Amino acid sequence: AMDIEQRKLIEELFLEMYDKLVTYARCSLPDASLAEEAVQETFQIACQKPESLQESPNPQGWLVNTLKNTIRNIKHNRANAERIIAQYLHVPDDRTYSEDEMNLGVLYEDIADTEEFKMLKEFAIEGRSHLEMALDRGITINACKKRLQRAKEKLRIKILE
Repeated sequence: AMDIEQRKLIEELFLEMYDKLVTYARCSLPDASLAEEAVQETFQIACQKPESLQESPNPQGWLVNTLKNTIRNIKHNRANAERIIAQYLHVPDDRTYSEDEMNLGVLYEDIADTEEFKMLKEFAIEGRSHLEMALDRGITINACKKRLQRAKEKLRIKILE
């Protein structure tokens, strides 16, 4: 648990560094909400390791390095998620993607926030069953399968454009 001194240090650093860290994260991540998430996660780590932060000769630098690692993890997780979806959709391997192209959020902005895309992610990445997904949505298993099929087709067409 944090002592008063550690809490005070983290509060001061939060006020001093939050906006700077978000600006930094924005340069590496595709959207603002992801950048904010990375910074929040960084401060969460600081709260979990207050001794490490307090003992650092440069607490601001400690936060920046922690943020760099957090960004690296976010990018890694997104790349994995995109690879899983691409495999699930049977996208041919002979297509080479540029770094930007492989960023699903940017590439498929028009569908990334859609219910269909959320369903595909739940099914392909989170490994949820048709039953779980149908129950969540108050639809039949069959309706759920049909929606997934349509979503898959839409995304496949989009990828192969």
